[in-house]
Amino acid sequence: MDVEDPKRAAVLATAVAVFGRYGFQKTSMEAVAKAAGISRPGLYLMFPNKEQLYRATMQGVMERAQHAMEACLADQSTSFDERVVAGLDALMGSYIDTQMARDLNDLLENSEPQLGSMFHDYQVRAQAALRAHIDAAAPAGLLDEGRTADDVMDLLFSAALTWKSTSTSRDEFRDRLRRALRLLHR
Repeated sequence: MDVEDPKRAAVLATAVAVFGRYGFQKTSMEAVAKAAGISRPGLYLMFPNKEQLYRATMQGVMERAQHAMEACLADQSTSFDERVVAGLDALMGSYIDTQMARDLNDLLENSEPQLGSMFHDYQVRAQAALRAHIDAAAPAGLLDEGRTADDVMDLLFSAALTWKSTSTSRDEFRDRLRRALRLLHR
């Protein structure tokens, strides 16, 4: 089936919620089929097994976040700092506010047996996009005194990963990123 098939897209959107709620181990193909309003054999025609359904579901989640981050970084209507904050928020902020979002984050971070290197590769692509943005658009002084785009990216990305887990709200997450950028500008 084509990736753009609306029925397949609806199944994947439903699967995100089911996997987010029950985790990989406790989610059954039957539960996803029922939630999506299709028959179990119909689901198996789209995805031969739960592992392939899960991979397709998580790939979609990661690709949407990556595209959202890149769109924020490309938005020339805001300042450099706000593009970085918005980009990291688009990438990670949605995993903060709700229990389902936190569950989905746990699922992504602890799914190496099912996802292989997919989550790591996603993080590497996100880091490369952020590094390229910093290298191309950093305001004067940010990359002075031996500080490289890679240094700034590594600090911000690592901090964002930690703050994603420790912030109580997206507003707090974004505020922490803004404060980190202000410190880097000094």
